[in-house]
Formats: sequence, C-alpha cells, structure tokens
Amino acid sequence: MTKGFVAPVPVRWSDIDMYQHINHATMVTILEEARIPFLREPFGPQIDTIGLLIAEVNISYKAQLRLIDSPLQVTMWTKRVRAVDFTIGYEVRSVSAPADSRPAVIADTQLAAVHIQEQRLVRLTPEQREYLQSWMR
Repeated sequence: MTKGFVAPVPVRWSDIDMYQHINHATMVTILEEARIPFLREPFGPQIDTIGLLIAEVNISYKAQLRLIDSPLQVTMWTKRVRAVDFTIGYEVRSVSAPADSRPAVIADTQLAAVHIQEQRLVRLTPEQREYLQSWMR
C-alpha cells in the first residue's frame, strides 16, 4: 500500500449535482476538509499568527463519485517542500474502494505560509518541514 494520510470526508446532499454526482466545484471543499486534520499537527499551534494560502489547485477527474460513495477516502502526501511553500498530493476514492484501487480524483494543492497580520510570506519552521517531509512520497 502507498504511504499517505487518509481522511474520511462525508458527502452532503448539497454536494450532489442534478446528475447525482458530486459536483466538480465541491471537490475543492472536500480537499480542504481532508487537509485540515492532515495539517493540524504542524500548523495548529500557530493558527492565530500563521495561515496557509492556496497558491495553486489542480484536479483531474478519473471516475464519478456519488452520495453512496460517502464518506470519501482522501489520501494525502507531500509532493514538495520549499522555504515558504509546499505541495500536497491527493487521491480520492469511494468508501467501498480498496486503498490500492485507481482513484476517482487525483489532485494537488500548493500552499504558502503567510503571517496573517503582516500579510507577508514566512518560512516554514523546522518542525513543519520535518512533519511535511515525513509524508513525502
């Protein structure tokens, strides 16, 4: 099995489009909901001063997902770590899909650390870098 942090994300009725699929725009929110527990340990203690801004989002849809596939299993890992930013990779599967099956959605997000009050980029701490690198694939 491939290394990754797995977060279950429930699908809400409002996430479904008229074709009974999870709406494509909702996938960004699903990735965000999965990312919160993944990043709580390294970034939670500084939540009042350091925030994370999305610099880029890429999503590739490989198969449909429906309400019956809930909770979605979102597997995350670190793809890249730099001085002030990092990139997370995602694979999204149905609750009933084996962990090694082809994902229905493949995505990545680049996040940058920012000082909230000063609105400037800040370097990742050694602890944050170590945590992120421990999830490197």
